[in-house]
This record gives sequence, C-alpha cells and structure tokens, in this order.
Amino acid sequence: MQKKSIVSLTGTSKCALKASYLVARRVAQRKKAFTIAEELVLPAAVDMCREMIGEAAAKKLLTIPLSNDTVSHRIVDMASDIQQQLIERVKSSPFFSLQLDESTDVTNAALLLVFVRYRWDSSLHEDILFCRELPTRTTAQECFRCMDNFFSENGMDWQNCVRVCSDGAASMTGKHHAVIRQILDRAQEAKWTHCFLHRESLAAKKMSPEFHEVMDVSVKTINFIKNNAVNSRCFAKLCEEMEADHIQLLYHSEVRWLSRGLVLNRLFELRNEVFSFLTEKKYHLAHHFANTKFTAKLAYLSDIFSLLNQLNISLQGRTSNIFVVPDKVQAFKRKLALWTKMTQEKRMDMFPLLSVILEDFPHVNISDSVSQHLSQLAEKFEDYFPEDPREGHMWILDPFSVDLTANDVALPSHLESQLLEVSTDSTLKLQWGKLDLGSFWIAVSKEYPCLAVKQLLPFTTTYLCESGFSIVATTKPKARNRLRATLDATLKVSLSPIPPRLDLIVAQVSH
Repeated sequence: MQKKSIVSLTGTSKCALKASYLVARRVAQRKKAFTIAEELVLPAAVDMCREMIGEAAAKKLLTIPLSNDTVSHRIVDMASDIQQQLIERVKSSPFFSLQLDESTDVTNAALLLVFVRYRWDSSLHEDILFCRELPTRTTAQECFRCMDNFFSENGMDWQNCVRVCSDGAASMTGKHHAVIRQILDRAQEAKWTHCFLHRESLAAKKMSPEFHEVMDVSVKTINFIKNNAVNSRCFAKLCEEMEADHIQLLYHSEVRWLSRGLVLNRLFELRNEVFSFLTEKKYHLAHHFANTKFTAKLAYLSDIFSLLNQLNISLQGRTSNIFVVPDKVQAFKRKLALWTKMTQEKRMDMFPLLSVILEDFPHVNISDSVSQHLSQLAEKFEDYFPEDPREGHMWILDPFSVDLTANDVALPSHLESQLLEVSTDSTLKLQWGKLDLGSFWIAVSKEYPCLAVKQLLPFTTTYLCESGFSIVATTKPKARNRLRATLDATLKVSLSPIPPRLDLIVAQVSH
C-alpha cells in the first residue's frame, strides 16, 4: 500500500476509511472525475444527513477523506487487490484464453488492452487482465513485450494459454514477427481466432461501383449538412417545420460496426427533407434525391446494412463461445442464398424499405443490381468464414446422443473412452439442461479432466476490448487527459466483476 494513503489516514476511523473506499469505487464505476467525490458527493451526503438525521450525523460524514488524491489512491489500492485475486484465479486455472487489441486515446497515447477467460470455481469467468500504455509505437515487438513483461511480473505461464483472439491487423497476425506469432511460439497449444465481428465487417465492406456511388453521395451529403454549424441548425429547423421524426442526420464512421446501417436508415427517413434543403442551398448533389432509382438503391442499402447490423449485434456480448456464434453466421449465409434466389424471382419483401419504394414506383428495376450485390456478399462471407470451428467437437453440445462411430468426434482414443463413459452416466444426464454448457463440463471435468473445457475457453470476438476502449474514451475525455498513471486501475475497478476485499484493504491501510 502507498505511504501517502497511510499518512493521510492518521486518526481516521475505520468506518470513515471504508466509506471513502466505497465512494471511490462508485466514482470509478461511473467513470467520473475523482474530484466529484469531494465537490459533489460529500456535500450532498452531508446535506441529506443534516436534513434527515441531524447535525451530529452530518459532522461525522465530514471525517470521510475524499480529496482528489485520496480517491485516486483508493482506486489504486482496490485495483491492486482485484488484480491479486484475478492472477491467483488465472494461475489456478489449468488453461486460459486471451483477447487483445490496441488503440489510441484522446492524447494519442497507444494503449494495449487484454482480457482473459479462465476457469474458476464451477464456471468460466472473463475479466480485464490489464490496460497498459505502449512507450512508443504500436509495433508487434512493443505489444508482445508489454504482454510478456506482465506475464513475467505476475508469474503467469504462456503454456497455459490455449487461444488468442484479435482482429486481422498486420501487426497482430503477420507470419513472422507479429504479436500472435510470438505468442504461439511460446504457447505451443495455442491457436489464433480472427474476431468474428471484424470478419463480418470486412465481408460487408466491398460494394459494386453503383452502390459505392450511392454510399459516396450519402456521406458527402451528410458532411455538407453537419460539418457546417449554420447548415446543421437550418436543417434541424426545416425538419421541425416539416414535422419529421428526426431533426439531425448521423455521421458515418468506418471504424464503428453499426455505422453504415444507422447512417443510411436516418438519411432514408429524412430523404424528402434533405432534398428540400439541398435544393434550397443549390447543392450539386440535390438531384440524386429526386431520382427514384437512386432512392431505391438507398432503400436497399438501408435494408441490407440493417440486417447486417442485426447479425453484428447478435455476435456481440459476453460469454459467447464457438458453439453459439458460428450458428448465427451460418444462418446469415443461408439467408443470403435465399434472398439471392428471391431477388432473381423479383420478390423483394425481405427488404421492407425497398419494397415500399417499388410499390410506389413499379417502373424502377434494380433487381439485377441487388442480386449481384447479394451474390458478392455471399462470396465474401464464404471467404471470411470458410470453416466451422466446431468441426469434430459437436459432441460438446450433446454428449448423450453422440455417435462415436461417426467422423464428427476429433478425440484421441483414451478421450473417446472417457466420452463414452460420460454419455452413459445417468447422474450426469440429470445435470444436463440444468447447468449452462460451461458449468456442466466443469462438473464433468472433476472426474474426466481432459474433456471439453478447453474448447469452451476461446473468445470469438474482441467485443470486450472494443467496449473497453469506449469506456476509456468516457473515463479519459479531453478534460481528464492527464489521467495516465491510474487509467489501468480505474478500468480494473470499473470493469472487473471481482469485488475488492475492502475489509482486508482497510485493515492493511489503517495499520
């Protein structure tokens, strides 16, 4: 524990000390500036106590130390305890998997964020392992050195790492010196998983020239309206006068997963208002929004990217594994084949916005263009999702109906014998359906330690890292751009599901 904390707490009661930790934890979890505790939380609490309980209780609250530095030290203390608990848990787990990503913050500092999934107690857990600033560039050598130093400092063994998930950036996945390559050289059993969200985004990126033109016109139109403050205000006023459902367009950002669908949907909904505004401003792209074929193409892009957004959202979230996510991708690939067939038959009812346009303007025909785009999209999905990661392991989903004579069981002979015993164990069958998949196989592993759990550990996406970087943006805005030393600690207290052992921390600090 830090000396500053001990010195500042001379004469402070343990109750006041613990209260300061409780407030500091809430400040970190709500991603607020540390000064809010002393400037708002404490005065508000004193006012409430004075009004509800009395002056004596209010005066007691004033003994709680909540200065900016004190809150910072409390957060560091709690983060240290959380990390100690997490490292103990990970080291007790026979295997673990990682997901990692790098990004920059508001000060252009390069950050490496790593999450871990591990087995502890009777279930699988996932937690933030660390967030560290890279000293110079985000090269593969710097990223791996940062991870390797953390492992060495905490006595973690690379050999227990069985899977690593990242995006497909060259610094992560190059053949010779990339981060993943260096990890796989040290973790002999580990394999790399290319983030499903990143793959889906790449598969949807390429468009034919005619649809690319629609996207280009859309982005230029949005920028013309929103980049100019006067234009933005005038457009909002026009939307109010025309009683539109919305008064603003949305910016397009390539790095945001759901950007295209949301942006195109909003532009389509406000297409009449946009046309009126662009005509009034004599903008050179105004004529596009009076063109029914352009409007039909815009409607189709809004529909298809909305459907892609639905897939993307279904792939997000915690505790996803390779036995859940691939089903959603396979279902979408089949939908693409079905939609292509329906489009060739001039049936467009699966695209609601396009259907409305075609009903109003039956002479418009873009079925060939739509069919071509869907076929191209299907090919890209095949390129980015060529294999089923569950192949040979489908028995994990239902071990009691497994056929060991089939070729869908990829196990050594001694493990096949264990699986046969599991499939005929009536006691285990009673637990099947009552527990989630991870908890069931952890229960099985008490008697059959080599079955299944390793296959349930891999991350399928870098969703936690992406969410973590969003929290970094909230925690460290421009007004708090010097929050560097405590960023990792703040994220740990904010994101970790492990509660700090406050009684233990208070006992150590008060002595």
